Order: sequence, then C-alpha cells, then structure tokens
Amino acid sequence: MIEGTDTPGGSGQRTQSGSGCAPFRRLSCTICHISTGRILLVSLMLWLVFLALIQGRPFGIAALQDITGGATILDMTFTLDPDDVYAVLSTLGDAGRAFDLSHIVPLDLVFPATYMLFLSVGISWTLAHWLNRDSQWFLLNLTPIIAGIADYCENAGVITLLLTYPARLDLVAWYTSSMYIVKFGFSTVSFLTLFAALAIWGAFVLKHHLQRNPAE
Repeated sequence: MIEGTDTPGGSGQRTQSGSGCAPFRRLSCTICHISTGRILLVSLMLWLVFLALIQGRPFGIAALQDITGGATILDMTFTLDPDDVYAVLSTLGDAGRAFDLSHIVPLDLVFPATYMLFLSVGISWTLAHWLNRDSQWFLLNLTPIIAGIADYCENAGVITLLLTYPARLDLVAWYTSSMYIVKFGFSTVSFLTLFAALAIWGAFVLKHHLQRNPAE
C-alpha cells in the first residue's frame, strides 16, 4: 500500500490541517466505512436498473423520443443561453413536456442517489486496496456527492421550467444550465477517478503476481 498523510475522517488520533475541512473529511470517512464489496454490488445494480429505466421504454428517454420525433430532455442538452433552453422545451411539445414531468422527472429524483452511492463507494472500495485509509486521495469519494447535489439542483430548475412553461424565467433557465455543467464536470471526474483507481489497483495486482511467480 502507498502511505498517506492525513486522516479523511478525522478520527482524533491525528491533527487536522484545517478545521474547515473536518466535515468533508468526516463525510469521506463515513463513506469509506460503508464501502464494502456487497454495498458496491448492490449500488451498481441499483444504478444500472435506474439507468435502464430512465434511458429506455416505456418510462424513459426512448419513449419520450417516440412522442417528440427525436427531441430529448433538457437534462441531456448543453445549453447556456435561456433562448436555447426554451427552444428545447418548445421542441418537446405539449405531449413531450407532460411525459417528461410525469415519467422521467420522478425517475430522475432517484437516479442521482444511485450514482452518488455507486461512484462514492466504488472509488472508496477501490482506493482502499492500494492506499492507506489516512491518504488525502480518499477525499475524491466526495466528487460524486457534488455531482449528485448539482443534479438535484438542476432537477429543481427543470421542474420549475416545465411547470411554468410558456412563461419565461430566464434566471431559472440560466441556473438550470449552470447546474448541468457542474453535474457533468464532477460526474466525469468521478468516473475517471474510478477507472484510474481500478487501473492502478490492477497494476499493483499484476506486479504482485509477477513478483510471486517470476518468469523462469
């Protein structure tokens, strides 16, 4: 294992570098404590189930696109200008907006929690195989939490825009787009962190295997 420097959870045995970081370290440590192989497997299955539901038929984006002729939800579009946001809402049509609000939005109230749990546990569980628990790198398990919070903030904006359409709420449209960018950025970092941690762990396993079984 690689030696770390600071205790993510602030166990009291070491001095924290800054009291302002302590709540985040405690949260990171709590995630580490629940990060078992069983929890990882369950969270992965939950994420895959809700991913399939939100992407497919009869409740998800595929069903919506059957109604709209290919137009998709606001959550899946990179828009910054309020005019672009309302163009997406307009393209959905009355039936598409109603379907989004009654079918996709309810799923999207659960979906962020599934990937927050899966990615946070996955990062923690994988890092624990090649890092000491006092490493600062375990704080990376908080990136999915930030992504999920941003997703819920985005959802609040989407619901507001759907319920008030066709009234223009440009500030809400801008806010919703901003939360999408935060969500996309931190979720990307989360997946890259998980893949990198898995790759490094695999390299350690391979190195250990080669050391135990040197080629003759």
